[in-house]
Amino acid sequence: MDQEVLRSVVVGALVDVEALEEKLTGLLADIDGTAASVNIPRQGRWTREQVGLLWGKAKHLAGVRALFEVTAEKPGETVTFTEVLQRSGLDERQQRNEHARLSRIAAELFEAKRWPIENWQGSYDRDKGKAEMIYRMDAQVADCWRDLAS
Repeated sequence: MDQEVLRSVVVGALVDVEALEEKLTGLLADIDGTAASVNIPRQGRWTREQVGLLWGKAKHLAGVRALFEVTAEKPGETVTFTEVLQRSGLDERQQRNEHARLSRIAAELFEAKRWPIENWQGSYDRDKGKAEMIYRMDAQVADCWRDLAS
């Protein structure tokens, strides 16, 4: 194995170790009740500072603002793409574009396309002819976001 390949393998292993350390540290904080972050399913751990950084770069986007507003109004409850769309007043394509922009901003900031809002594809709806995206904001994130947005 040449040195360049070996170096790449070692760097990759270090990244894995750092990610594992972050997850284990967060788990210990949860166990000890000293968590300064919240774990969002499929989105990772989020601190108040991270939510603030993301919001600061994305708050000018009407579709992102609508997403945060609607999910923060119903913490822990599911919200549909249609509900977000109704709030934003944007057309469906523009709303999706703004969600994609939120993912790009997150990737620039955190090197991963992740949100402080849980999201997944819902079941296929025969009437609409498609499956709709579903969103849910954790109560701690909602409190944090309300403070940041006011």
